[in-house]
Amino acid sequence: MIELIKDATRPNPKSISDACQRLVIGIGDDTAAWHGSPRVQLATTDSLVENVHFTFESSTWQDLGHKSLAVNLSDIAAMGGRALYALVSLTCPGSVDSVCITDFYRGMTQLAAKHGVVIVGGNMSASSEVTANVFVVGEAISNTLLRRSSAQASDLIAVTGSLGGAAAAVAALKSTATGDIAIPQALMQALLRPEPRLATAHVLVAEGVQCAIDISDGLVADLGHICECSNVNATIQASQIPVNPECHEVAPDPLGCALYGGEDYELLFTCNAATYERVAARLDVTPTIIGEIMDTRTSSRGVVVVDAEGRTLTPGSTGWKHFGI
Repeated sequence: MIELIKDATRPNPKSISDACQRLVIGIGDDTAAWHGSPRVQLATTDSLVENVHFTFESSTWQDLGHKSLAVNLSDIAAMGGRALYALVSLTCPGSVDSVCITDFYRGMTQLAAKHGVVIVGGNMSASSEVTANVFVVGEAISNTLLRRSSAQASDLIAVTGSLGGAAAAVAALKSTATGDIAIPQALMQALLRPEPRLATAHVLVAEGVQCAIDISDGLVADLGHICECSNVNATIQASQIPVNPECHEVAPDPLGCALYGGEDYELLFTCNAATYERVAARLDVTPTIIGEIMDTRTSSRGVVVVDAEGRTLTPGSTGWKHFGI
């Protein structure tokens, strides 16, 4: 099995990344080893658990491999860094075919190669359900890290891409009427194959942005994390939210999916107007201004969502709760 995994994760020799060149020992020994650097080091880990985060009724093994790595690369992007190495722990029933395992690693390796990441080891164990845990090591690309605690009053609030696609797909899959609904491929792609915004993050850092977060728990929830860490309030305009247009085909509340659904893995960032103009001119993924950081936080107000007439909208949710509490 180890030999199959080594083969499935072997980097393409025609596109050797910096991580490959610094690697000393990869899969096959007691630990991985690589040459470090004087830059600030980054590390993150995340787990996808069967019947909690995914099911094989809607996800393939390659989808699971892609997403398991993508959610971690998104965290590295949210810090403005670059990813280098990934360690992968996979638990599954002993009855799972080796083809499924190699598909999992191939799905992961395809995304890893795109971002210059090398899979250097991990662990396998038997369990009643599948759990994929990935640990990613990266580093800062400059002396600046994007932090949740750096938002300032009068900053614009912006997001990349569109929101709500993954949540709309989940809602459609759970619906009892799903059998009569064709879920748009773009929504399933948003759910199963999110694209981490690493290149976007590097532009943010280069142009002087200091505050960012990736949208995993939901726009309102994640902006709330920024408000809490930066001790500010925020107002966002519902009419400016870039709702994934495909949401309208299957979701009864497309705006709710975008505001509270989560799993978008787009970047939310704050900065002044001049910085935003520089960033927008350089990004391939069009950003959208959705609101403004307000005064210093003096209450638990946090994030306020208003409609086109300035009326405050009542939250339909508070975002993803990791323990369902």
